Amino acid sequence: MSTQSGPRPGDAWQHMTVIGCGANRVCVIDRRNTRQCLKFMLPAGQRSRVGLRQRLQRWRAARKPQHDENHAELRAWLQLSARLPASELQAHMATVLGILPTAYGPALCCERITLADGTPAPSLYALLFEQPQYPAQVLCAAVDAFEDWLLRHRIALFDLNAGNLLVLPSDAGVRLVCVDAKSIVAGKELVPLARWFNTLARRKIRRRAQRLRERIRAALPA
Repeated sequence: MSTQSGPRPGDAWQHMTVIGCGANRVCVIDRRNTRQCLKFMLPAGQRSRVGLRQRLQRWRAARKPQHDENHAELRAWLQLSARLPASELQAHMATVLGILPTAYGPALCCERITLADGTPAPSLYALLFEQPQYPAQVLCAAVDAFEDWLLRHRIALFDLNAGNLLVLPSDAGVRLVCVDAKSIVAGKELVPLARWFNTLARRKIRRRAQRLRERIRAALPA
């Protein structure tokens, strides 16, 4: 039930170029270092309309900023980097550098995911609905590899949103890189059983991956 009211990719936001926008945050290119991006919490008037649960989450974060999405994503990264080497994470996760003070408020700083020529890597969503480049078989194989990676390392990433998965060429075809891992620590469930029990987590990851493959095949029929 969301209605996009925030800035769009390519727009200028606080004199910085937008590369992505969600219901609560905007992601812009860092002017000080274009190899990095900054994620800001959007002002209330630029956020999408959402349901009751997300409105309650916004109310909570407004009173305690440590509960906002930037802090959740940072916690997820710190949790992952405490048990996996950077070389392993960088294959499928955008590196989070920390929360920085700026003239426009605190921002989560991350490394940008770009193609070899420096242009932004396309999202899986864009490759399905805006600029198709690969057949469904290639993209589904990338989902298979990403699913196997999550299961192998017991990473409870349940929000397999096509807009948050960027696609990079690889020797095996393409690979997926997640640019928003906050669901590892901040899910939508009131009682997060799947994050507490590995068997439930594995089942949920498989369901989400299968749903994503079905979406790919529906968008790119043979």
